[in-house]
Amino acid sequence: MRPHQSSIAESETTLSLASTLTEAQSRIILAIGPEGGWTPGELKKFTQSGWKPATLGPTVLRAETAAIAAVAIALSHLQ
Repeated sequence: MRPHQSSIAESETTLSLASTLTEAQSRIILAIGPEGGWTPGELKKFTQSGWKPATLGPTVLRAETAAIAAVAIALSHLQ
């Protein structure tokens, strides 16, 4: 079974991480963007590789805070 892959990007404004996880079954891989955001080239590579962009909400978080929030959302979905 292929893991669900989501990239957290500040440029994504409508698709929440929680909504992308509805397809996830047992394995989730998250990519948390660097401060300053993903480059257009990085975003293109994610899309070409089947990753889904997701947002954590309207507030832009620091990278370490975004990682904690994303993992908490993913864990709550898997339980």
